Amino acid sequence: MAKLLAAELQAGAYPPGTRLPSVRQLCEQHGASLATVTHALHELEDAGLIAARPRRGFFALAAARPKRPASAAVAIELAGRRKRLMALAATQSGCLSLGHLALPAELLPLRPLSRLLTQLLRSDAALMASGTVYGTAELREQLALRGARMACPFDAEDIVVTQGWTESLELCLRLLCKPGDSVAVASPAPLRALELLAQLDLQVVEIPASAETGLAVPALAFAQQHQRITACLVEPTFDCATGSLMSDAAKQDLAELAARHGLAVIECDMMGELHAGPQRPRPLKAFDRDERVLYCGSFACITGPGCSLGYIVSGRYRLQLRAARTVHGELLPLLTDQLLTRFMASGGLDAHLRRLRQRLAAQRQAYVQAVLSLFPSGTRVSKSAGSYLLWLELPPGLDACTLLEQARHLGYTFVPGAVFSTGHPFDHCLRLSARHPLDEAHLQGIRVLGELAAGLLER
Repeated sequence: MAKLLAAELQAGAYPPGTRLPSVRQLCEQHGASLATVTHALHELEDAGLIAARPRRGFFALAAARPKRPASAAVAIELAGRRKRLMALAATQSGCLSLGHLALPAELLPLRPLSRLLTQLLRSDAALMASGTVYGTAELREQLALRGARMACPFDAEDIVVTQGWTESLELCLRLLCKPGDSVAVASPAPLRALELLAQLDLQVVEIPASAETGLAVPALAFAQQHQRITACLVEPTFDCATGSLMSDAAKQDLAELAARHGLAVIECDMMGELHAGPQRPRPLKAFDRDERVLYCGSFACITGPGCSLGYIVSGRYRLQLRAARTVHGELLPLLTDQLLTRFMASGGLDAHLRRLRQRLAAQRQAYVQAVLSLFPSGTRVSKSAGSYLLWLELPPGLDACTLLEQARHLGYTFVPGAVFSTGHPFDHCLRLSARHPLDEAHLQGIRVLGELAAGLLER
């Protein structure tokens, strides 16, 4: 529809300054639905071909030269790069992973969880055959209590429990956006988020983010002024690429920007509980006074994938999210729901987190020291007040994908920075993970990477 109208504009059917037919007239002329015509008009407005005037309709602007479509060769090149990056980011059988997120069994609360699991099954084996649509009231009450403790009070009725982080993000995006809409993302951004945006036919607007301070709010404000952005996706508390942390002042600025422009913000918080300081950082949702932030939490990084659920907090959209979960989501296992409820209510989660934070902070420091001593001079490692990730910027001239291909031949993998962007700004970066203690095997892996990087520099 948009292409057809654009062709008519280019052909002079509507000279500059003339008013286009009304939306209903266009529906009748083209046999299209109201939603289709409205979406097409917004696309033409974004392209600079028409302008909307309040209460008067849409008017043609000076005819713009049609954009040259991407050549088949360019399209194939882009698809090939995407396929290559996904293959490089995947775990490799027989290789020691130095960059992936999943914690090893020895750092997970398997014993207390197994004890609670046994108690639950003894009292009611039917839990294995039961499910819940968006989480039981007991689980949502426990989540609300945790929200209050991180200075982010929210009501249990505002919570929708999901299968995990990915489902939470998909529910939010489907609710807020339609195909073709633009979504701003803090860059570097998680590969899964970028892939999901591509699958939903959403346009990615990458907003620069510092490896230390996170999303640059002024850059988002500038982008919002110059194009129509439907939603913004951020990880303000220890993002899964660099481990960066936005300051409270920056979070306040972002919340005010969202309220001012009516911008929906999806806040992903997978690692906020893994802070290294004395107090958990406040999430962006704590600064949300206009109900523009949809907060997405997850247990995956603290209890492991075998006992994990996600959840969304939103007062404004709770009914729509419940409806979407009812229609599109599979039942959540009641056994997992009750297991996590008991784990939190008994104090087991807090005890586990105290130990885990200390272990991961010590391990991360050991990895940082190893990288700085074994990688070439000029390598930069991001500072982080939490999580267990290391974001490395290699010296100029080094490509992390080339380094990874060589490392895989020697039995080691990591996550290249290129997978966190649709472009090339992080081709010289990589992510390591301090999820394992720095034993001899992992130290040797860092040593090998450092030697390979030094060899590439000498070429």
